[in-house]
Amino acid sequence: METEEKKIRNFVYKELSKLNFRRYTKGFKYLLEAIYICIEDENCIENLSKNVFPKILEKYNEKSIYNVKWCIDQVIKTMYNNTDIKVLGEYFNLDKDLKPSLKFIVYCIVCKYYSM
Repeated sequence: METEEKKIRNFVYKELSKLNFRRYTKGFKYLLEAIYICIEDENCIENLSKNVFPKILEKYNEKSIYNVKWCIDQVIKTMYNNTDIKVLGEYFNLDKDLKPSLKFIVYCIVCKYYSM
């Protein structure tokens, strides 16, 4: 039987796979972890720098929270460039040419998890 943690992690991976992320990067791994942390504790989403990045820093033995944020920002930037704007708009329910922020991406996937 699948554990709750594995179920959440599989859900997050499946959702992120709908967009064109580079899955082999640290940024992708950190983004998965950030979303997982926010699903576990919805209050964490209020301040990612204070509530989420330090946990990722500790788990992956990263040098600073700025490195964590930079890695995530880079993987998101690459995803924006590699994912059709129409796909982004439909997934995030945005007007065309709008790019969702990191916090908005996390928020949307957390909401999708809780609405299943």
